[in-house]
Amino acid sequence: MYFCCSPNNMTRSMVMYQFIEDERVRNVTMRKRKASLMKKMNELKILCDVDACLVMYETDDSPPDVWPSPSEAHRVIQKFNKSPMWSSNALQDHSAYLQKQIAKMKKQLAKEKEKNMKHLMVKCLFDENALREVNNQEVLDGVRSAIDSEIEAIDDMIKEAQEKAKKKMVFRTFF
Repeated sequence: MYFCCSPNNMTRSMVMYQFIEDERVRNVTMRKRKASLMKKMNELKILCDVDACLVMYETDDSPPDVWPSPSEAHRVIQKFNKSPMWSSNALQDHSAYLQKQIAKMKKQLAKEKEKNMKHLMVKCLFDENALREVNNQEVLDGVRSAIDSEIEAIDDMIKEAQEKAKKKMVFRTFF
């Protein structure tokens, strides 16, 4: 199935593709489409200054059609195989892709939970009844954890400021 959009992008027409039963018509269509595809590949190569090749097998018995030439196609395929995109690290199956996406989403969820806990913590500073509305122990533990990490950060800033102040005082006593 193939969807075509008109220039105004409002109407869509659907074109159904199916196997051409008549062998003579199928061969004529194949020859025309193959010529058109090779012409488009040539245009793409010239207009965009890219390396491109086309290898097309019509049947199992016949040799492939190769554009622009077998040696040029071999060179482009070698270049593709050597590219970092084609390395085994970059390739992944559907399961590995989903596992990466799940890990990414879990990380994003953890960030959002932390942000929500900080927001609730700030809300508690200005509204003493805010925590009374929360009846979930996990949320309360999250707020406690957020408060503890904020206290730690503040303690670190205080220590850092005290050390800077001591250095300034030592510096002033010499001069």
